[in-house]
Amino acid sequence: MTPEWVEQDWLKRWALYAPDFSPLKDLSSHRDFTYKLLYDWSRRLGVELKNRYQLKSGDRVAVLAKNHWSFVPLFFACQRVGAALVPINFRLTPREIEHILSDCEPTALFYGDEYEGVAREMAHVVPSKNQWNLLGQSSLSEWLETQEGTAPQLEMVGDENTLAMILYTSGTTGSPKGAMITRSMQFWNSVNTTLRLDLRSSDSHIAFMPFFHTGGWNVLLTPSLHRGARTLLLDKFDPDQVLETIETERTTILFGVPTMLDMMARSPRFKDI
Repeated sequence: MTPEWVEQDWLKRWALYAPDFSPLKDLSSHRDFTYKLLYDWSRRLGVELKNRYQLKSGDRVAVLAKNHWSFVPLFFACQRVGAALVPINFRLTPREIEHILSDCEPTALFYGDEYEGVAREMAHVVPSKNQWNLLGQSSLSEWLETQEGTAPQLEMVGDENTLAMILYTSGTTGSPKGAMITRSMQFWNSVNTTLRLDLRSSDSHIAFMPFFHTGGWNVLLTPSLHRGARTLLLDKFDPDQVLETIETERTTILFGVPTMLDMMARSPRFKDI
């Protein structure tokens, strides 16, 4: 039985506490997504993954795409069937992508529209014991948008030790290794982030780190979803757009690597902020 303090269904809790609050804004489309909408979508998509694509506990869902709002309901939908999300670095070569797919043996691959060709080339990689499913970003987004009515009830499968995500990483030598992140690890990451940054529901941040990196998810997207804070999502880093967003949205927290901060400091907009 999962202890209350590591419950991972944060969308369910916040859909009860603050259903109309928007924890996610997509800066490309200027759209806001409320907790209730994300919670409903995660349940609908979980049922779809389970029934149509035959996903089950222990399966992996690979993702080859740039940052996109549909990642969030997909992430929680995977947990509703006990599957783990595996974001893949879209900058890798086909050979490197093939290595990761061979290693994690996903049942499904979610791909951004610009990576459809690479995704279809990878079909031969997955072992024959798995049913190979390809899910296009546009198709998934359009499907979510058409869902109406009462969302089906679908509780999360697994416990605090169930894998939530696998992030591939490596040093300067060797092939990428899959770092396995459990639900309790994400919970404690949120707790530690909250203590370190005094993260509150009144805070907001800009997410421009790629989702194939821990910085994209765990600094600060998942802690913000857990704490009821607000995430402003960019599909890629643009120093001018980040600076403009800081000013217009009055963001309270910013995370970036030194190179990104240097690019922002060199921007003509910097002196006007």
